[in-house]
Formats: sequence, structure tokens, C-alpha cells
Amino acid sequence: MILLVLFLQLLPLEEKIVYQTFDEGKKGEIYITSRRDSLGYHIFYHSDRDIEVILDTVALGTIYIEKFVKKKLELKIEKNGVFKVYFKGRRHKYRERGPVYDRHTLDFALRGFSYHPDFKKIIRLHVPEFMVINADIKVLGEEFVVTPAGRFLCWKLQMKPRVFFVRLKFYFWIEKEAPHRFIKYSDSSGKHSIFLKSWEGE
Repeated sequence: MILLVLFLQLLPLEEKIVYQTFDEGKKGEIYITSRRDSLGYHIFYHSDRDIEVILDTVALGTIYIEKFVKKKLELKIEKNGVFKVYFKGRRHKYRERGPVYDRHTLDFALRGFSYHPDFKKIIRLHVPEFMVINADIKVLGEEFVVTPAGRFLCWKLQMKPRVFFVRLKFYFWIEKEAPHRFIKYSDSSGKHSIFLKSWEGE
């Protein structure tokens, strides 16, 4: 319980974040607001799509996601004993004992682990196209990253989904010191990247 309280103190009660995105040469921005209350962490993403998320305050696992693209519902996930999933007109249910993370919220969920140079972990990752898969995460080292928001010492992480036909590797830079912000993302194709542009928190 003491560890949980200490962990929660490291995460801001509220945040306003802007990320710069580069997607196959196309430049964009993601606007994020988050707040913590008795139900969990409420996170709102706004870009060319709108996503509302609730994550639990223990492991930052998925409780609720609702995603709209061009004002049309594309994805909805609800956890109430079992996970109920709506994705592009299809509905599924599944049960998981431990936390399940979602590809839409890794920028936030990856802030919840206690990293060290030998860190390795297998997580359960919800990908609507494949349901729930395993993904390997490991620390590659420490790096300084410079973005419009400043200069940050980060843990560099590699994530590799355990899916035979997914060849890409995904890289995340998480701020080493509290509040452990997500600073940068890229993948092994070199065609997609995200950088922290601005941040406000309390």
C-alpha cells in the first residue's frame, strides 16, 4: 500500500499535453488533457480523431475507451468483470485476470513501470484487429532527448508484439525522473514519430 501511495504521488492530478506527430511525411498534433479522480485517470485525446479513456490508478490498465473518427464511433472497450469490445461494427467479449493495456494509451501506460537497466516485461496488449496479444518490452538504455518542450534524460524502451506477421519494433522514450512523461516515439520503419511539444501539470 505504501508503494502504491508513493507511485500515485509521482503522477500529476491534471495535465495538458501537446505532441507533434509525423506520419509518413504528414505533420500533425495531438492535444491531451488528463485528470485523476476516484474512478481512475480520465484522458482525452484530440487530433483527427477523438478518444476518451479511463485507466485504473493501480497499474494504469484499461477500464474504458471510446474512439470516434470523423464523429463516427470506431472503437469502444468497457471492463466490467469481462472486457466488452466494439470495433467497426463487430462485438467481442473476453476475460483477463491481470491488467490489459491498449495501443492508444501506451504514452500514458508506460509511465507506470519502475524501469532499470535490465528491465524486461511481457504485457498483455489490446489490439482490436487481433484481440489481446503479448508484447515484449525491454530497456535499451538511457538517452537525452531534445524536443520543443526541453531536454530530457529518458529510458529508451523497445516494444515488440508477439505476432508473427508484425515485423516492426516500436521505441518509446520515457522521462527518467518524475513525472515520467512520455517524451518521444518512433518505429523501426522510420516513417512514424511523436515528440513532446508542450506540457502543463499539477
